[in-house]
Amino acid sequence: MQRLLLATATLTWLLPTLLAALAAGPALALDCSRGAEEELARLGLGATDISDLRYVEKLNPSETGPDVLGVRAWMRVKSCPSGYLVIDLTRTCFVRQSYTRGGCRLDDVTAY
Repeated sequence: MQRLLLATATLTWLLPTLLAALAAGPALALDCSRGAEEELARLGLGATDISDLRYVEKLNPSETGPDVLGVRAWMRVKSCPSGYLVIDLTRTCFVRQSYTRGGCRLDDVTAY
């Protein structure tokens, strides 16, 4: 009987917390723009060299761990006829790697 009362008391206390967490939805979007800007500067590029920029969250496919693993910044570089420069950032906005896709080629940046 005591176990049942303890379980009921715990559930009564825990339920509002769980409901609030579920109502909040997925994790808030990460803002890694500063990390991306620093990486652009390291690559010798500035805002005037970029024609389009989009941030895409890397979502965690597993049920364990954080909902968002990091962010990828996809950008069109004006000097590239086609393709993208991609800056891959962690949840803490640390730059994991930078690479190009498609027809974009930049000095000292790996192309895929």
